[in-house]
Amino acid sequence: MSLPAIARNTLGIIGLPFTLWNLSMNKKNKVSPPGQIIKTSLSEVHVIVSGYGPVTVILEAGFSSTSIDWCYIQPEISKVARVISYDRGSYGWSRTKRKTMTSLDSVEEIREILSHLKIKPPYILVGHSFGALSMRLFASMYPDEVGGLILEDAAHENQYVFSQENIKRIKKFKTLVTFGYITSLVGIPRMLKQKIGRKFLAKEYDDSLNYIGYTPGAYKSAYQEYVDSITSASQLLTSRPLRQDLPVIVISAKKQPESWKKNQLLLTDLTNNTEQIEADTGHSVHLENPKIVIDSILKLIRIINHSNNVGINKSS
Repeated sequence: MSLPAIARNTLGIIGLPFTLWNLSMNKKNKVSPPGQIIKTSLSEVHVIVSGYGPVTVILEAGFSSTSIDWCYIQPEISKVARVISYDRGSYGWSRTKRKTMTSLDSVEEIREILSHLKIKPPYILVGHSFGALSMRLFASMYPDEVGGLILEDAAHENQYVFSQENIKRIKKFKTLVTFGYITSLVGIPRMLKQKIGRKFLAKEYDDSLNYIGYTPGAYKSAYQEYVDSITSASQLLTSRPLRQDLPVIVISAKKQPESWKKNQLLLTDLTNNTEQIEADTGHSVHLENPKIVIDSILKLIRIINHSNNVGINKSS
């Protein structure tokens, strides 16, 4: 057991009245999952599946976010394709026994979900921010199954590698997620109104965010995912290059620091078939201007539907 885990459990025992209060609030605010729970080898994964068609779109949310982050995207794309969104680790309504939360863990979880649902390729992979790392790794590991890749203001592995430029930011953020994890049992983040994930989505999700944002599992997942981010970056650095004819759309937010924009340019060289769209938004393009993301997905769906010889095993 790690030192933060020991500290968390010890604090939970010392502050037992607060722990009981916090757990009672979780129970009181509990909201039923909007999707289904799928049992994998190490997890009970909350998955939202909608739509139907020969193409399946897989949506991977960013750091600390969940399946409902795609509330403006999934319903629209479901009109023309099958769409899957899910909760990683113990975010949202999922619960996991995994000891790590790397990009490879995410790929393995997605593969089990697809197997359980008997959903075959082709897949269009959509990753936002940190979630783009696992989508890129998936495309690298299973090149013949992926028909397109969308990287929405994607994190680049460079930002998780220890360097003079990154070390201060990495240590500062690690301190924040560690504090949240250690104090999550006794409910200090709840007292401070510092929930995990989104503060706002469509109003219909207010109760859901108030529940999933304060579960102990959410704080643990945020801590573990960030601790493992260096490993996730290493997995990308050692992965095979993407198939060079793979259609890739890099959606980059204009309202970002220059260092972030510099890494966005690196993503435009992933394949010989990569295009970049600059969005006049902040980091969450899918929430600020969802049409950009929707149109990009529809474009890749049209490419796949009009191509019969891309070397992908298509299924109905």
